[in-house]
Amino acid sequence: MIITEKGEIFHVHTFRCGHAAMVPDEAYVEKAIELGAGKITFTDHAPFPGNPFGNRMDYEELDEYVESIRSLQEKYAYTIQIGCGLEIEYLPSFKSYYEELRASERFDVLLLGQHIYEHAPGVWNFSVPLSEEETAMGLFEAQIEGLATGYFDVLAHPDRCFHRFDHWTSQMETASMELIRVAEDNGRIPLEKNVGSISTYNMYWPEFWELVDPDYPVVVGCDAHDPRWMLIWNEVDDDDGFKF
Repeated sequence: MIITEKGEIFHVHTFRCGHAAMVPDEAYVEKAIELGAGKITFTDHAPFPGNPFGNRMDYEELDEYVESIRSLQEKYAYTIQIGCGLEIEYLPSFKSYYEELRASERFDVLLLGQHIYEHAPGVWNFSVPLSEEETAMGLFEAQIEGLATGYFDVLAHPDRCFHRFDHWTSQMETASMELIRVAEDNGRIPLEKNVGSISTYNMYWPEFWELVDPDYPVVVGCDAHDPRWMLIWNEVDDDDGFKF
């Protein structure tokens, strides 16, 4: 069941993450208005205290990011809805940080997007020798653990963690069924069908989505790192949940 509003552009990044277009935040809003969107939700890659990871804004930029989005909300208050959120991994060592983000009430959505995981306390997967399969399953299991915490509002691209596999396996199916169960048991946390995944080899797995009940809440995410990547989904009726 697609719950993204018609004309909504969800999951948008900014230049702060270091791998997006070097354009002002307002460029995304202007493009959204040009496309006729009624809502745009920013979810840039969240920093962590101490800046231990790359491909995301620095921790010192977080306040400025929020202030920028809030100022755009005021400027375009009568033109388009603008949401301020973060895309962030679940890493158990940062429990107090997630609680701080939730308590601040500055963010409309915390989007769980698992790109790295904690292999052991304070040890990240990219710093230890792991097979492709071990890495993929570690990422997937971290998603499941994250869903059970109650910290996150939406799970981004759940099937993307499997991109190191070249074919669907029983192991992937078992893990997927467990993830869907945990999401259901923890308040029916919406799952994101990610447009960027659909257009990239082995990032999108129809087999995963076939396991999701048709009535389960699903969000359509654009994952835009450039205003030109943004699309609106006014019609949603084909087998993959999208009509281009």
